[in-house]
Amino acid sequence: MERKINRWYNKRKMKKKFLATIFIFILLVAGTSLFLYLKACRKHPPPEKTSSATIGKGGTLLTSLAREGFSQEEIFLLQEALRPIFDFRKCYPDDKYEITRTSGKLKNIRYWTSPLDFYLVERGDSGELVASRERVKTEEVITGIKGEIESSLYESMLKENLTPDLIMRFADIFAWQIDFLTEPRTGDVFKLIWKDYQKDGKSLLEGRILAAQYENNGKIHTAVFFEDSAGSGDHYTLEGESLRKMFLRSPLNYRRISSYFSYQRFHPILKYYRPHLGIDYAAPSGTPVSTIGDGMVVYAGWKDGFGRFVKIRHSGSYYTTYGHLSRYGRGIKEGKKVKQGQVIGYVGTSGLSTGPHLDFRIIRNGRFVNFLKIKLPSAKSLDPKYMASFNEIKDQYLSRLNQLDFQGNLAVTDSLGVVKQ
Repeated sequence: MERKINRWYNKRKMKKKFLATIFIFILLVAGTSLFLYLKACRKHPPPEKTSSATIGKGGTLLTSLAREGFSQEEIFLLQEALRPIFDFRKCYPDDKYEITRTSGKLKNIRYWTSPLDFYLVERGDSGELVASRERVKTEEVITGIKGEIESSLYESMLKENLTPDLIMRFADIFAWQIDFLTEPRTGDVFKLIWKDYQKDGKSLLEGRILAAQYENNGKIHTAVFFEDSAGSGDHYTLEGESLRKMFLRSPLNYRRISSYFSYQRFHPILKYYRPHLGIDYAAPSGTPVSTIGDGMVVYAGWKDGFGRFVKIRHSGSYYTTYGHLSRYGRGIKEGKKVKQGQVIGYVGTSGLSTGPHLDFRIIRNGRFVNFLKIKLPSAKSLDPKYMASFNEIKDQYLSRLNQLDFQGNLAVTDSLGVVKQ
């Protein structure tokens, strides 16, 4: 009997050892599998999904988040995280945002205000949302190009792979010297150098134009950017005089018209005629008309053969008039103060008109004068104490401009001003 009990006890003991061995084996296999799984997860984290869009006309960041499926609670938390550093009123249609999710959960949001600057919202260590301002690390490279006018300024510069923004800024610099809608001629030459922000050899943002030249019918216009010790910067002539003047070169502002007709369309071929005491600018109906200088509207209404008509008083006993308008600019009425370049109306055919055009006239001391021959003083000259520094920078920039040639490609210059082709 005792022997039977011992055998039963030994069998049970062996069975327990066997089960314990199996259990330990299972634990080892499970542990190894878990280890391998976690290791694989570290090597291959859950896939991320990033979606992007722009704010769009009339949109805001908050309405965009709602459109992306965020709940009201999530939007509130994001708003609270951003509130100390972000002005929600300053959302623009072309602003871009990117949303990155991991396994369906929010990882971060990037809100781009420029190709270099963005706001970042991401999860902190304890899971709360943290917002910060960020800037892409880039290399500053001085870049330049030389080209020739074949049609319009816009189309010729676009052909050289320049962006619309850079073209408009070039036109803005010479807006007081050249009417780029009517004066460019085939064979005119343009040159410019600018600060380019690059990452991994790719241009992210075209910065300030440092120097520019435009040769029109044998006359060379040159602009050099200079910033004084107080941080005030502007473009100046080679003599240190500001390029800005009392009046713009034309009431049909190049930038305004480019924006109106959009960058995707060719610019209208604008011409001007002098059949009377003013200038007739032939342009499509609806073309924006800008005041050539600061002043006050002294008349805005119907005036006989001029149709819809605006008259502006400027300083120095000058008046300008704009006739045959299709409609008036926003808020334009008698007594309204206007700034140089402000839209005061749109080209039309009102009154006695054979086709859409602007009748533009300028009066000085009560007499009509030839606007194309008026010589006006510069707005401001460079302080003489900065002339030595200005001349040094001017010589550097002119050297770089003179090194540019017709290669059809962007020429990149190093800090010594040596052109790399």
